[in-house]
Amino acid sequence: MRVAAAGGGTGGHLYPALAVLEALALKEKIDVTYFCLERGLESRIIPVEHPEYKFVAVDLKGLERPIFNPVNLGRLLKIFRIESMIASEVKDCDFGFVTGGYVSYPVAKMCKKSGKPFFVQEQNVLPGLANKVLSKSARKILVAFEESIKYFPDSAKKKIVVTGNPIRVKVCSSSQFGEGYVLVIGGSKGSEFINRLMEEVYKIEKGMKFVHSTGDSSWTKRLSQYKNVQAFDYIHDMSCAWKGAEAVVTRAGAIAVSEMLYYGVPGVLIPWEGSAGNHQIFNAMYVEEIGRGVVVREKDLTPKLLLEKLLSAIKLGRKDEKRDNPAETIAKIVLEELR
Repeated sequence: MRVAAAGGGTGGHLYPALAVLEALALKEKIDVTYFCLERGLESRIIPVEHPEYKFVAVDLKGLERPIFNPVNLGRLLKIFRIESMIASEVKDCDFGFVTGGYVSYPVAKMCKKSGKPFFVQEQNVLPGLANKVLSKSARKILVAFEESIKYFPDSAKKKIVVTGNPIRVKVCSSSQFGEGYVLVIGGSKGSEFINRLMEEVYKIEKGMKFVHSTGDSSWTKRLSQYKNVQAFDYIHDMSCAWKGAEAVVTRAGAIAVSEMLYYGVPGVLIPWEGSAGNHQIFNAMYVEEIGRGVVVREKDLTPKLLLEKLLSAIKLGRKDEKRDNPAETIAKIVLEELR
């Protein structure tokens, strides 16, 4: 069975796609053609983690907001030119699976044009523009949050299944980082804002332990001088990182939110104000509403306030519960639809 997969630009689109593809591979023999951005995170991760995938790099840029921005004309023309190349790859595939990002739209569009079924997976409470458009033609739309349903077109709602976000889980008997620390993550590329804020926190808070993914080697070196901080450019094994954490300080990207809920770790959410459609604010507010986190906006933050909110989050406690991985649920749904 051959699958045309797309989703990338950030870990928020990439890792859910990989989680589902890996779950599918445990149930059925699949050959994957993965379409990605030349400059996206996936162009570095996939060749290392899945050298068996056919890797198709595409040079695309997303549309500017507002949508009528003149620069979008050139970008749309480039999408049209690239579509013929994508079509030649898609024609030999049995179905498509897309998770969002710039390249997802032309891949799913070519699946539709070739008469191939395709599936859409949406990670955020507020769906992305591409996924909302594609939902009208998708076989199924797999969403992480029930709140997302109201944002999709009425014609697509009967095809929506609430599954949760697929999680990549690796066997980890004990945390390689120790126990009882605060995990600090700013997204797959790190966050300059969070790095600077936490540096001020580390200057005054010496009792807590921290594990910090900086996204940048210079920040890793800079923050490693604090004895209670383990700093890393990038944490590849997040399963182990979540396992030993008592709380998290994080942006409110879909994967960070889904992982903190999956692993039962409470935390302080600092939504990135520049996210498309402010979707991180929607994600963060959902976590606060269900009592598993505290939301703080960038404009309000000081080191002292962050420490106060962090102590409040720690009091919420971990919830270590056995739960099904949505990746397995989605894989099952996809295979049932194709049979």
